[in-house]
Amino acid sequence: MAHPFHAYEEITWQQFILFIKSHNKRIEENINIHLNLEPFILEPERKMIQTLLESFLLFLSAPNIDDIKDTYEEHLDTWLQSHLPLLKDNHFSMFRLIFEKAIVTSLVNLKHAQTLSILMFLLSIFSHLIHSYNKWTGDEPEQHHKTKQENEELKRLQLLDQLDELLIISAGFKDFAFILKKCEDFFNYKRCVFYAYIPWSKFKA
Repeated sequence: MAHPFHAYEEITWQQFILFIKSHNKRIEENINIHLNLEPFILEPERKMIQTLLESFLLFLSAPNIDDIKDTYEEHLDTWLQSHLPLLKDNHFSMFRLIFEKAIVTSLVNLKHAQTLSILMFLLSIFSHLIHSYNKWTGDEPEQHHKTKQENEELKRLQLLDQLDELLIISAGFKDFAFILKKCEDFFNYKRCVFYAYIPWSKFKA
């Protein structure tokens, strides 16, 4: 038997931030409780995850954060990028888990009227962060290789453009030696040699 879908009212970024700011202290307390109760975190990792949690809560509680409208994803990405050098997969996963637990606990204790709406918005935030994290970490070598190939192709085309310009402004046979010399410079050749093909002789001259 299919379970009915429970509709919920979608909230805005400003409404979500208002909830975070209004209950900042309670959320912070719940973060510390769940962090200390988590049995699978080693002490060095605990400090790193605590730093991430404190930073993210501070980011969501910043004075002007609620002025952001349609571009809040960009600001989330900025926060994430600033922490990428410190992040590992297990840190990121545990950070998400504990923050979600802290929000859920706060909502249950408050018996908040928009519990489902706030949780769904929080999930959409983490969905975006997960996507960005995987993009910047999982695909980085492939993306770097692709970028390197694109740069090499662009450089090759630029060199061909330079050669085209040189041929256009040349004075024909009189500039032939100069053209060969410039080809050596453009393409890093040690030596350029010109061969003329004579069809009826079957030899190169």
